[in-house]
Amino acid sequence: MTKEMPGMPKLIVLAVIAAVLLIPASAQAATTAKLHGVVVAKESARHVLVVASRGGVVTSTRVTAKQLRATRLGSRLALVGTKLADGSLRATRVSAIGRAKHARLRVTVVKARGAKLLVAGGGTAFAIRLTHGTRLLAAVRSGLKPGEKIQTDVRLGKNGPVGTTVQSLGESVLIDFSGTITALDATSITLSSEEIATVVGIPDGITLPALVQVGSEVEIVASISGSALTLVEIKVDSEGDDGGSSVGGDSRVDVEGSVTALDATSITIQPGDNASPVTLAIPDGFTLPDGLTTGSNVEAKGEVAGGVLTLTRIELKDSGDGDGGGDGGGGGGGGGGD
Repeated sequence: MTKEMPGMPKLIVLAVIAAVLLIPASAQAATTAKLHGVVVAKESARHVLVVASRGGVVTSTRVTAKQLRATRLGSRLALVGTKLADGSLRATRVSAIGRAKHARLRVTVVKARGAKLLVAGGGTAFAIRLTHGTRLLAAVRSGLKPGEKIQTDVRLGKNGPVGTTVQSLGESVLIDFSGTITALDATSITLSSEEIATVVGIPDGITLPALVQVGSEVEIVASISGSALTLVEIKVDSEGDDGGSSVGGDSRVDVEGSVTALDATSITIQPGDNASPVTLAIPDGFTLPDGLTTGSNVEAKGEVAGGVLTLTRIELKDSGDGDGGGDGGGGGGGGGGD
């Protein structure tokens, strides 16, 4: 029998505390999420399953190459994973629970070309085929344009989703989607998704990450005016980089990262090593959290107002008590709800 040394219980407690303190902050802050839905598209280059939940909300789910190959379109899945800053889910458990022949999607139009409709949902671009049997409800009979939000019921087959009905839900001024860079110069970037090319203008002041090159797989957030898309943020899709931004609602950007510049009128946030920085205007009367400075890790929300991405909420990620938020109403953690 091993003789217990005096003070051993205290040593064990201290060891446990030390072990907890050594867990990276990102691991402690990770949010576990569950998702049930139907696989409506697959993006092999990014190891992404596009999953539509019952209400039509679309989520990009990051899986292993083996899981991607083993999962067919129309599979009904139960997933558990970690919610990432770009709005996607990194799956830790994937369980097949059945099959579906139909699904409902709420997505945003990126581009329409002939009988193929390129749409964005959950940060991923994928195609929906339209046929002579597709019912285009009155609001969309004049043609679908970039930024138009739609609800579509689709039939699922081995060649991808086929629209049975398409209904307009209004317009969005922001869109986030994925693609492969096929052309790049000082003023624009061209992305190819599902063999459809989309040109996105690069405004003055945006610095592209060094990894952004022709052939890169990227995710972007862009603003929309008419049929023109203008870059807000770009991120190279790379394993292990959990940064990024996502579009919430019609005109809101959610961004997590480190503050790289701050003055009385604007704040710049770097959302991950392989992403371009996002600059948000600080409106008059907005109270920033105490302790906010260059280098702070933050979660921020911005709304496009008058063509300008404007800060509506910001919270220190490492404040620990959840009271580090500021908003346009004078601080204190209010505002900016989903």
